[in-house]
Amino acid sequence: MTEQPPEAQGSAKPDLVMIHGMWSTPAVFAEMGEYFEQQGYRVHIPALPGHRPMVEMDESARISLKQCGINTYAAAIEQLVRSLPRPPVLIGHSMGGLIAQMVAARVPVERLILLSSAAPAGINSWAWSVVRTFGHNLFKFPLWRSLTEVGPANIRYGIANSQTPAVQQDIHQLTTYESGLASFQIGMWFLFRKPLTRLDPEAVGCPVLLLSGQQDRITPITVQRKIARLYKDKATLIELPGLCHWTIAGHGLDTVTGHIKEWLARDG
Repeated sequence: MTEQPPEAQGSAKPDLVMIHGMWSTPAVFAEMGEYFEQQGYRVHIPALPGHRPMVEMDESARISLKQCGINTYAAAIEQLVRSLPRPPVLIGHSMGGLIAQMVAARVPVERLILLSSAAPAGINSWAWSVVRTFGHNLFKFPLWRSLTEVGPANIRYGIANSQTPAVQQDIHQLTTYESGLASFQIGMWFLFRKPLTRLDPEAVGCPVLLLSGQQDRITPITVQRKIARLYKDKATLIELPGLCHWTIAGHGLDTVTGHIKEWLARDG
């Protein structure tokens, strides 16, 4: 989705860069990306390094993904942002929200939209629901040399608990492996003297919109409130009743895109 549609030619609208989360590929943003293209935006949905559909994850691909850390992902998005003619809007889901924050602290972006975002270092995001969602992945040792994956039970409980069984099945069909190294760096930041996910919120110079489902079990609403407080008056937090972590498709997509569209239309 990098080709500019005819109606967007000459548009003053900024590009949108959508950043997927753990166990995902760009396919998870298909509906949202299409919606905003129809609104006249130029949309970029890059694959994070090493992230391919599960059917393409042969031994070589799995080895490559194991070597990717959170900075590998952030550097790839930063490179894309720097290649664009003007600062874009970053839209990140889950781990993609954390990556968006890291990039926005490094290079200018016009706006930052965090959907069910993972938290930067300094915010304790652990809860029983988070542990249960990650499940057996937490028992892999050493985690930083492993791959993690998510199964139907994890999706039903912690990722898409407010979605229909059909949507839950669709999500499972779209999942892929995730780097255990990146997972370790995000979740176990407190074990590092200089956590890679620590950032200076003052370095993020743009408005920040947070959208979060009140039934989110893997990046709970309590965590989103802490992220919003990090950015002080730059942040707008919208809590979504009845929605879970999966705020990028399925039930609630119209609500989420409506909030984003309205917020992007505001001045400043």
